[in-house]
Amino acid sequence: MWRCVVVCCFTLLAGCGSERQAASVPTPTPTPPPAAFSFQHQGLTGITATRLYQQHGLLFAVSTDGLYISSGDGSWQSAGLQGFDLEDVVAISEQHFIAATYQQDSDGFRRHVLFESYNGGADWVEVKHQFGLHGETEAIYALLYDSNTQRLYATGTEALAYSTDLGISWQLLHGSWQGFGQAKSALAFNSSNNDIWFGGQGGIENPVLLQVAVKDGSAKLHLNLMPAPSSIYGVRFAPDNANSVYVSGEGGVVHSSDNGASWRTLLGDKNYRFYFDIAIDPARPQHIYTAGWNKQFDEPQPLIIEWSDNGGAAWQQYQYPAPASFFGGVRSMLLVQEQGRNVLYLGLWKGGIMRVVPN
Repeated sequence: MWRCVVVCCFTLLAGCGSERQAASVPTPTPTPPPAAFSFQHQGLTGITATRLYQQHGLLFAVSTDGLYISSGDGSWQSAGLQGFDLEDVVAISEQHFIAATYQQDSDGFRRHVLFESYNGGADWVEVKHQFGLHGETEAIYALLYDSNTQRLYATGTEALAYSTDLGISWQLLHGSWQGFGQAKSALAFNSSNNDIWFGGQGGIENPVLLQVAVKDGSAKLHLNLMPAPSSIYGVRFAPDNANSVYVSGEGGVVHSSDNGASWRTLLGDKNYRFYFDIAIDPARPQHIYTAGWNKQFDEPQPLIIEWSDNGGAAWQQYQYPAPASFFGGVRSMLLVQEQGRNVLYLGLWKGGIMRVVPN
């Protein structure tokens, strides 16, 4: 009996000591969650990539200092027109490019021009075009090429026109020459519905978006998508549903699931933050990305990526850890597939190009 008591007391004391020792062990520091994205800055600091495209297996950066091209190897090479603030570029083939820009004379007046290259940007020649009334040349703000019909489309202030001779002569599809308003720089072709969407800002700083039927030029005007003053900058169509349309601009992102018959706001006004574009995951169309720019032309700002896993019903944010001097406002974006995974390319306002991989 005494033996049993001694053993039991020893066991009890040992257990008590273990409890006191465990309580004295410091709590381990929790491991921070992994970053939502991996970032790789790809240069061109000081330059704004206003549009990013993937065409003919190459990446194109239309910029405030000419055209740059990358094969996806992390480097960007000049493809000419340095010193020109480009409005837009379209690749007719791997070597044949057309670019819209302007030249400014000594009096400050702009002459709007088209340039063309047949050798991948090594050399450029001016196209004697007639985009305007009675052969005059108006500004071209956006370009689009339909390889099936071999039509080149372009937008002006109020005009949507097309050319069948690669930019020399133009015919109005919708609108008018010498229009009143601001640039219509948003341009997208919905091949499934055979209509073209273009937009920008109207004459009273109101957002303007038009949906134009290619067959006859008839149009539907979409008004009040965002609070004025505002401007439309990007139009994207869901890869799995041609009637699902996303529109981004100054003041947010809106969406239509019925080809523009009705709209809902996904990202509302945040002090008129500019959303120039969105990107849609082709494998998961409900997964969308965007990133904005505060209207700070010469001042740094953080790079903030926003994304939604449910078609814009709820959003998450991630801020790139950069010094306060970093120019992180996003002017353009492009989603591509590289080695079976999504990769985002961001054109930063005066900050060059950032490659972003979702983790």
